[in-house]
Amino acid sequence: MKKVILASASERRSRILSESGILHEVSPSGAREDMVEAGEVPGIVQGNAVRKARKVAEKEKNAVVIGADTLVAHGKDILGKPDNEEAARMMLKRFSGSGVDVYTGLCVIDRPGGKEASGYEKSSLAVVPLDDKEVEKYFRLLGPYDKAGGFSIEGVGAFLFDDIRGSYFNILGLPMRRLAGLFNELGLDILDFVSL
Repeated sequence: MKKVILASASERRSRILSESGILHEVSPSGAREDMVEAGEVPGIVQGNAVRKARKVAEKEKNAVVIGADTLVAHGKDILGKPDNEEAARMMLKRFSGSGVDVYTGLCVIDRPGGKEASGYEKSSLAVVPLDDKEVEKYFRLLGPYDKAGGFSIEGVGAFLFDDIRGSYFNILGLPMRRLAGLFNELGLDILDFVSL
C-alpha cells in the first residue's frame, strides 16, 4: 500500500484525514502561494495546491501526495490568513452581517507514475450581524487566527456562521467528497486507504 502524504502544515487538514481513518504523513511543502483578484480565485487555489503537491512529490518514490490551498472571498476582496491580530479583528468587523465564499484547491499526485488530478470546491456561508461590543467579545474567544479569512467555523465560530451552502469540510479546508473524486480520477479508491 502506498503511503499518503499531506503536503500542508494545516493541523486541521491532518485531523480531518485522521478522523476519516486515513493514515498519513505530514510534509509541508514550503511552496509559494499566489493571491489575486476575485474572479480568478478558483485558478489560484488550484494552482497553489498543485505547486504544493508537486514540490513534495518530487522527493517521494511510492506515495499519494495531497496538496490543498484555501482562500476566502468577501465581495471582490480575497483574504488569506491575517497578518496579525489587528488584521483579524478588521476581517471580523468587515464580515459582520454579510456573506463569504470559501474556495479550496486540491491536487492529488500518484507516485511513482506521476499521475496528477486537481480541482477546487466552493462553499458559501453567512456571518451574523455583530455590533462593536460583540465583535470584541467574539474576537477574544476565537483565536488563533491562522486560517484563511482569520476564523474557524468550529468552536466558538459555530455561533457566528449560518446558512452554509456547499461542503462543510471545504470550509474546514479539505473537501472530502472532492478529494475522493480526484482519487477516482487517478484510478484509486480512497476507501482502500482507510484504516479504522
